[in-house]
Amino acid sequence: MKRIALMLAVSMILAAFGSGVAAADPINSKKAELLTVTCPNGQVLTLVTVAPSNGNAGHIVGATGNIIATEITVTATDPDTGEVLYYETQPVVQGEKVGLHGDLITCTAELGTYYVPLLGQVATVSGTVEGFLTPRGR
Repeated sequence: MKRIALMLAVSMILAAFGSGVAAADPINSKKAELLTVTCPNGQVLTLVTVAPSNGNAGHIVGATGNIIATEITVTATDPDTGEVLYYETQPVVQGEKVGLHGDLITCTAELGTYYVPLLGQVATVSGTVEGFLTPRGR
């Protein structure tokens, strides 16, 4: 039951890496979703996609690049005790990513604290995204 409840959280993070890259002006779309991630060296990026998501890329707001996810991890914790209620890592598989390992970065996202009905309690949900920036070498 916990798995079903927090798959919603997984889909929230996946939504940040979705079909918005292909949209002409995703930030002005009625279905635009924004997500702020913190990457290495404290670099903070705001990403935009257009829901529903079916991919693994997020457009970087204010830039011409994207972040392409290769793996996503979601963690839900009890905000009072810090106890981990849910943890799952999912590879994002789309095409061959041969030769990209040297360019991989890990970014984090805090999705917030809210009541999760299927867990029956409030949970703080966060995630990490492993991926690479495009254009390469950013």
